[in-house]
Amino acid sequence: MKQDIRNIIGEIEPSHKELPTSHRAEFLGKLQASNRQKSKLVNFMVIFKIAAAIVLFVSVGYFTFNGLFKSDALLVETKIELQLKDIETQYLEHIDTEWQKFVALTSDEKLVNRYEQKLNELNVDYQEISKEFRQNKNNIIFIEALVENLKTRLQLLKDIQDHINLLNQKTKSYETIIL
Repeated sequence: MKQDIRNIIGEIEPSHKELPTSHRAEFLGKLQASNRQKSKLVNFMVIFKIAAAIVLFVSVGYFTFNGLFKSDALLVETKIELQLKDIETQYLEHIDTEWQKFVALTSDEKLVNRYEQKLNELNVDYQEISKEFRQNKNNIIFIEALVENLKTRLQLLKDIQDHINLLNQKTKSYETIIL
């Protein structure tokens, strides 16, 4: 069944069908329309690739610069946080010392409970301010509020201690006068 293709083509009689006169114009029109569609598709793909490249460059630039500046901001924030923790530790130690002195000097349980309640209220306020500070670490107002809260607690205890010392001196002076 092997045959030479030349022989097979030679056996087929060509049909002498004539093409319509508008065939050439229709063919050229279809060819131009298909070129326009390809051209539009090519233009769209070029625009899409350019837009993708721009988005890529912008996102890489954003993450690069954001990472560089963020690491510096973290160092600054940690320095501030460390300083604040040192201040907080010092004040809390002083507050605890003054509280122990106060408890040792007084025998009035109502007075101790009343001032303990005031200190607890100040502590709750301090915790709320600390939460806000953690959310907005760059705001100096929160740092000042934290330090002011600690100062208020310490000053309250010192005032109480001074008042008790004054009362103790008066009772001693009355005791010496009576004796």
